[in-house]
Amino acid sequence: MISFRYHVVSIVAVLLALAAGVILGGGPLRDGGSALAGQPDADRRAARLEAQVDELRAGDRFGDDFATTVAPALLARTLRGRVVTLVALPTARQEDVSAISGLVAAAGGELGGTLRAGRALVDVGDKQLVDELGTQLTSQLPKGTRVGSDGGTYERMGALVARAVGTTRRGGARVDPAATTILGALDAAKLLSATGRVSRRGDLVLFVDGSPNAARREGDGAVVASLATSVDAGTAGAVVAGPLASAAGDGAVRAVRADAGAAKEVSTVDALGSRAGQVVAVLALAGQAAGETGQYGTGPAAKAVLPGARDSE
Repeated sequence: MISFRYHVVSIVAVLLALAAGVILGGGPLRDGGSALAGQPDADRRAARLEAQVDELRAGDRFGDDFATTVAPALLARTLRGRVVTLVALPTARQEDVSAISGLVAAAGGELGGTLRAGRALVDVGDKQLVDELGTQLTSQLPKGTRVGSDGGTYERMGALVARAVGTTRRGGARVDPAATTILGALDAAKLLSATGRVSRRGDLVLFVDGSPNAARREGDGAVVASLATSVDAGTAGAVVAGPLASAAGDGAVRAVRADAGAAKEVSTVDALGSRAGQVVAVLALAGQAAGETGQYGTGPAAKAVLPGARDSE
C-alpha cells in the first residue's frame, strides 16, 4: 500500500518538474539558452525527491510485509465462533473490503455477508426517501418482529439494517423472512445491496469507509454515525473503519469520534489503506465482541494504535 506521505512527495516532484518545464519554455527557447545554467540544480532537487519517494515506498512495503507476517499469530482465534457482516460505504475501496474478508477468516470468524451501501442511504439530501421507506418497512414487517428503535430517521433505518443483517446472538442467526423483506426493500430502493449471498446475519458489523469525495455533503458523516450506533445496539458490536482522510472533514470515522454517544458504543479505525490498518480493524471487531470500545489509529481523536495498547494521550 502507498502512504499519504508518498502522495505528497509525488505531487511535489511533479510540481518541480512542471516548474523546470516553465524555465525551459520561458528562458532557453526565447533567449538562446541562458536559463540552462539553473537546470543542474533542478535536476538535483528532482533526484533527491525521487530518492525520498523510493525510501517511502520501501518503508510502506516493509510495514505491509511485517503486518502480513504477524497477522496470523496476532489474529488467531480472536473471532472464533463469531459471524461478521461487512457494509461497504459508497467511497469504500474494494481492496480494503476484500482484504478484511480474508482476515476475518484468518481470525477464525465467518463472513455472513457483504453489502454495498448506495449513495442515497448516507446522503442527507435523500433523508425523505430514507424516512418514508423506514416508516413503511416498520409497518410491513411480519407480526412479532422487533426492530428496536423509536428514534429519528437514521436511527430507525439503522435498527432495520441491524435486524436484516445482524443479531445480538453469538454465532449469528439465520436469514429469516423479516430479514429478507428488509433486504429486498433496501435493494429495490438502491439503499443497500448484497454483494453475493447473505448466508447468515452477523453478530458483529464492520462499516468500511473511504476518503470523502466531492459527492459527500456536510452531515453525511453524521448519518453514518447514527446508522452505526443503531446497528451496534442491535448486534454484539459495530466498528467504523476508513483511511486517515476519514478521520477528518466529514469522514465517517471523524463523525463517530465527534459524537460522544456514538464514540462510547462504536469503535473506529483510521488506518485502512495499509495492511496494518486492516489487521487493526479486525482486532477492533474482536474487541467489540469482548465488550471493548476504542478509537484506534493515528488520526485526530485516536486513543491507541490497536486494542490493548496504551492510550496515545
